[in-house]
Amino acid sequence: MTSRRRFVGAAATLALGASATAARRRLAPAWADEPPGVRTIRLETREVLWELAPGRTIRAMAYNGRIPGPEIRAREGERLRIVLTNALSEPTTIHWHGVDVPNAMDGVPGVTQKPVQPGETFVYEFEARPAGTRWYHTHATEHRQLDLGLAGPFVIEPAAPEPLPADREVTLVLDDWATGAGPALPPTREGVAGGRGEPGGMMSGMMGRRGMGGMMGGRGMGGMMGGGRTPAYDTMTINGKAWPATEPLRVRRGERLRLRLINASAEHTHVLRVAGHALRVTHADGNPLAAPVEVDAIPIAPSERYDALLHAERPGAWFLYCTQPGHADAGERLAITYPGHEGAAPAPPALDVSGLRLWHYGLGRGRALPGVTPGAARTWDLTLGGGMMGSDRWTINGKVYPDTDPLRLRRGERARVRFVNMSPEAHPMHLHGQSFAVLGVNGARLPAPLVKDSVDVEAHMGSVVVEFAAHNLGDWLLHCHKPMHMEGGMMTLVTIR
Repeated sequence: MTSRRRFVGAAATLALGASATAARRRLAPAWADEPPGVRTIRLETREVLWELAPGRTIRAMAYNGRIPGPEIRAREGERLRIVLTNALSEPTTIHWHGVDVPNAMDGVPGVTQKPVQPGETFVYEFEARPAGTRWYHTHATEHRQLDLGLAGPFVIEPAAPEPLPADREVTLVLDDWATGAGPALPPTREGVAGGRGEPGGMMSGMMGRRGMGGMMGGRGMGGMMGGGRTPAYDTMTINGKAWPATEPLRVRRGERLRLRLINASAEHTHVLRVAGHALRVTHADGNPLAAPVEVDAIPIAPSERYDALLHAERPGAWFLYCTQPGHADAGERLAITYPGHEGAAPAPPALDVSGLRLWHYGLGRGRALPGVTPGAARTWDLTLGGGMMGSDRWTINGKVYPDTDPLRLRRGERARVRFVNMSPEAHPMHLHGQSFAVLGVNGARLPAPLVKDSVDVEAHMGSVVVEFAAHNLGDWLLHCHKPMHMEGGMMTLVTIR
């Protein structure tokens, strides 16, 4: 959404007696005159005090003073000019996650652009495509800036209407926070590719909670703990608020809602459930499935997105919540209420997922991936390692970025990548600039490919095979989307010429 802020510095010329209009005209930067067919959106990054819940206010970073940042909505193919003004005391950038932008607009400092310094402005311009639930977030010192709130939803509406029976849409951004005000929650270790969504694993006792309250010293400005270990996340939010501050969702019987679910967390997988209701998954990472899949709960790894239909057909008061141990108590729940039940208290969240139908990659059938040409694909085996005994070093084929070996492709070639995870933690691997088809998980071929841009590779020898068409020219990051893992070295480049 367009910011209400004015261009900094325009008022400084008024003291010379020139009119405000003339002053703005003289100082207008090149992007100030919006050309036909281009819509301008302004975002400003700045430090804020943010109340997660009553009595729990933290120092954070925000786009336009909001957490999450303002929802950007565009039509597929619409040309956007997004003007970023950096009012932080440190450099920043914006990455357009899941959007096929030109390489120079991808927002990766040191790869596609120089960091936007404090007080500077940078203009991103691109066509919004492909359609779907996307998001935007910082890509500068992510372990601080993403952790402190610099993320927002980005919805690209399809050029042709989708045949989904939804009366309205609701976007929910999930996040984890380390405030130092509560007990640390166990990190998600195993992964969700097989639908388990387990928080533990054989190493959880050895490397587990890492909490001890003061390890991060609070999630404030400069509160990151020494070294690169996982912060002690103790608060879970939905749209920037923790229960009981989460905004209730009021529904009418018979109403059909499209939920756009975005996991902006740095560490945690969230297994989302609506008590008393089924969910019908329609999209994975913004990409449509051939047919909806009905489940009871959806595991969502960091950076993943799912769209799901909720049919409001059971009057009462219910919780939408995360089933992961401790998450609902740490704030990750909101009340869904029908008319006449606004003051009712929902039943406490049930955390036992045994017997529930959990989403996993094998259930979805994606539509054809555009740009894939016939012929054999070039193949790469990428072994994900590191993290043993609390190490801060995370590797691809035994190397840390920038020493990792890039995947070099010519435009139009097909690439097949097999990830094997030899580490004790799951890794949500994200490719910039293009989507891929998930072909197999843990040695089993999927019934049909699933189109995504992030894929969770389970710990302890989990594996995933993906394939993509090299269609977007440039140098593109391929990395784990847990910031501590990425900055610990689990990155490489996909170079397309």
